[in-house]
Amino acid sequence: MSLNIFKISSIKLKVTALTLAIFIIGVPIFSYYISQKLQSDLTKQISEQQLFTTALLADQINNDLLEKRSALESLAEKIGLIGLNNTEQLQAFLNDRFIIKKNYNLGAFIINADGIVIASVPDTIPRIGTNLRSRSHIAHALEQGKPIISEIFADKASQNYYFSIVVPIHNTLGSVIGALSGDIDLTKPNFLDKITHGHYGKTGYYLLKDQKTRIIITSTDERQVLQQEPPPGKNWLIDRHLLGFEESDIATNPFGIEVLASAKRISVANWVMVTVLPTAEAFIPIKEMQSRIIISATLMTLILGTIIWWLLLREISPVFSIINKLSVLAKSETHDKLLPETQKGEIGDLIRAFNHLLKTLHEREKALEESKFRWKFAIEGTGDGLWDWDIPTNRVFFSKTWKTMLGYSESEIDSNLNEWMKLVHPEDLPSTMIAVKEHLDGKTPIYSNEHRLLCKDGSYKWILDRGLIVSRDEYGAPLRAIGTHTDISERKKMEELIRQQALYDALTKLPNRRLLIDRLTQAMSISKRTNNCGALLFLDLDNFKPLNDTHGHEAGDLLLMEVAKRLKRCVRKSDTIARMGGDEFVAVLSQLGKDKETSKYKAGMLAEKIRIELAKSYALKIQDKNGKNVMIKHLCTASIGATLFFDDEINTDDILRNADDAMYQAKNSGRNRVCFYDEGKKA
Repeated sequence: MSLNIFKISSIKLKVTALTLAIFIIGVPIFSYYISQKLQSDLTKQISEQQLFTTALLADQINNDLLEKRSALESLAEKIGLIGLNNTEQLQAFLNDRFIIKKNYNLGAFIINADGIVIASVPDTIPRIGTNLRSRSHIAHALEQGKPIISEIFADKASQNYYFSIVVPIHNTLGSVIGALSGDIDLTKPNFLDKITHGHYGKTGYYLLKDQKTRIIITSTDERQVLQQEPPPGKNWLIDRHLLGFEESDIATNPFGIEVLASAKRISVANWVMVTVLPTAEAFIPIKEMQSRIIISATLMTLILGTIIWWLLLREISPVFSIINKLSVLAKSETHDKLLPETQKGEIGDLIRAFNHLLKTLHEREKALEESKFRWKFAIEGTGDGLWDWDIPTNRVFFSKTWKTMLGYSESEIDSNLNEWMKLVHPEDLPSTMIAVKEHLDGKTPIYSNEHRLLCKDGSYKWILDRGLIVSRDEYGAPLRAIGTHTDISERKKMEELIRQQALYDALTKLPNRRLLIDRLTQAMSISKRTNNCGALLFLDLDNFKPLNDTHGHEAGDLLLMEVAKRLKRCVRKSDTIARMGGDEFVAVLSQLGKDKETSKYKAGMLAEKIRIELAKSYALKIQDKNGKNVMIKHLCTASIGATLFFDDEINTDDILRNADDAMYQAKNSGRNRVCFYDEGKKA
């Protein structure tokens, strides 16, 4: 008997060989599938994280450029008041401006309407008398009357690379009479050195590129600083980034290294911020995971294959002896019918046991089918909450961990879909149900959605909910889906913190300039759509500097925080209060009315309310030189400039500039007053 098993025609050998072959082939195939699926998910996650990092750095550089441009615009406004006729006065004005030395390492110069330089700093650079009208960025500022950041220029004589920030100079009538240009030499220390000194991972680096000239402005990799990118057509990913596509993808860099590159545009200057990480470093976790899967699958195949081979050889002989005796009866019966129990002895016992087994299997087959995927997930020990959805009946199994994560006991949540829908935050429910339906309809390979679920204590938790349809009927209709949910509340808190830091002033918690521009743009759009006027108030504190000089910045900060509180009390919930910087604040008022005179009256009344509120005495608790807490009182009024807007025919910069002009009118008229913008009375 033991020798017959090795005959080629032996059914014992065939069954044994087939069983082993299925197992040995199936385990590696399944392992390969799991490996590829995990690789795809991890690659997407790494790409999204890198793109998010790139966006943060791009926003920081964009804000730096806006601050430098804003400082230059402030100087241009003062030059416009001086006029361009007295060149000596203009030269003296430039010489005294420390902000130019701070922000522009190549100095600055004033150009008249003909494009001729009439004043310049430093005097070591011979610019005066030069006609620069032919330069496109100079012509743009003079002709369009708008600020511009130039492309990167290469000075072949000095081997220097630089760019210019140019703003128009307006006279008191609003006409462009010249321009002010600030130049930054990229070969000298400048504000972009933060990129050069930054690091991304162990081997990654940052690149800042000019879209038009294809010059690498600066980079963590010093080999690439101020180098020219390959011409179009040489590297498809570089071409896409320079065309403005904001994305992450894998390509080969100019040094022949495969990298994961993510790009974000810096719109104010037509630059592109790129983060690059060699795939050899980026995908180390993926490769390690794949290695572990291969090793585990190989060991499991060898061990279990050996055990199965031994068990089959040991157990298959007596089983086939019984099957031969029952073969006659088996030919006349289908596999799901019981065998006649006419035999006695061991064969009879086997038939009765077999029939009992058929009954048990028939009863438990459906339950086993329903639970096999559930237990598979539980055995894998994900640690997340588990759910198992019987789609035709809408019955849902929620694991103990699923309920505990939300603070409920096992008996507090019914096993039905409607119970789950009640827990989803009302704001998140529509998008969540769309995501579920798209997966049920086969439009998405997996269901994945982030939403909030109601906890027992009344709070909400952010959940990453993922699932997969595991069975369909013969017509393709879904029958069962299984999945997990993961608590991502801490991640959401970190994302909100980052958003707060990017959009809100750290001291007053008011929106900063970046968020203000967004709110003002929305208000202008609403104004146009509803035919309602809006207004912008520009506030500057009149007596802020003496407080700082006398009692220090601690007292100044306390005053600014108190001003912010008073401002918020004065306006409606639909209005926006923002801090521009220093002691300057802005209020955006929307939906004042369809009539301009009525809207102006309402805006004036609200501005007057703010002026009166801010003029009230301030009680500030500070520490004296001995560390003791003392209470000081301070009077600080505000000069308020106001301007109306009816639609989006003018841009946000013009509205801010008009309100700023009106504020200077209030300053020049004696301070502590409200002035509306008047074209004929610019400050």
